[in-house]
Amino acid sequence: MAREIKTVQNYQDRLLKLIPSEIVGAYIFLQGVIPQAYARWGTTVVAFILLVMTPLYLNRIQKVKRADQVMITTISFVVWLYSLGGPFQFWGLYEAWISSVILVLWTLAVPLFFNPRLTQMASA
Repeated sequence: MAREIKTVQNYQDRLLKLIPSEIVGAYIFLQGVIPQAYARWGTTVVAFILLVMTPLYLNRIQKVKRADQVMITTISFVVWLYSLGGPFQFWGLYEAWISSVILVLWTLAVPLFFNPRLTQMASA
């Protein structure tokens, strides 16, 4: 499928493929339909289920076989979840400025360091 990162892809392609946009979009939608009275536990349960589903979705639906890409994209979901507040805000673990810094640094830096070509060269 188109989601797996190949050795010849540029920075922009790697950047887009390491953001779990479908999973983040599902979280945003589901967060919006959870009644406020159930927000704390509802967002926590939804976030946990989507976290578990992320590697399954990448592997089974998007056909991503690289374990390192699946792991990094799953971590990216947590980074995006934190940037949105997610369950972190209900458990007193959220700071808006910290979430902004983490999101920008993670999103821009990871595609610089995740390069299958370099991984293959190192293992050869």
